[in-house]
Amino acid sequence: MARKKVIEIVLDTETTGLDYTREKMVEFAAVRLENGKIKDQFQTLINPEQHIRKSSIAIHGITPEMVEDAPTEAEIMPKIMEFIGDYPIVAHNAIFDYSFINEASKRVFGKEIENERIDTQQMFKEIYPDLEAHGLNALTEKFKVELVNHHRAYGIPQT
Repeated sequence: MARKKVIEIVLDTETTGLDYTREKMVEFAAVRLENGKIKDQFQTLINPEQHIRKSSIAIHGITPEMVEDAPTEAEIMPKIMEFIGDYPIVAHNAIFDYSFINEASKRVFGKEIENERIDTQQMFKEIYPDLEAHGLNALTEKFKVELVNHHRAYGIPQT
């Protein structure tokens, strides 16, 4: 009997700030997993057509100059949604990324996304409730995974 194909989209975003109702994405990156193996990837900078907060630049390092020639939200959202499809979205603190993608979808397409959310941070908290922290740093330290550029949407894991 053939094994059922399980497809998930693991993604991350970087943004102009923290408030998804007023801020926008400046970077989107995702990989498509099929039965746990990377089958495709998509990464793009995004011109938010608005100010990027200094506090955000300090975290992700994405400057206005870096995104000035990047596609706008209206230009890139069709490609982002095509990549995501209706597959489950997996992210650490998934509500953050989901909220930004959802707001962009409402602005561009006039509708919300309906993808299932799988939050690795919540799973980590449930499995290791006694740890002091449950952020991405704590997760990668616990499982001995080194991340390069982890404050960029497409941080590269090193095993």
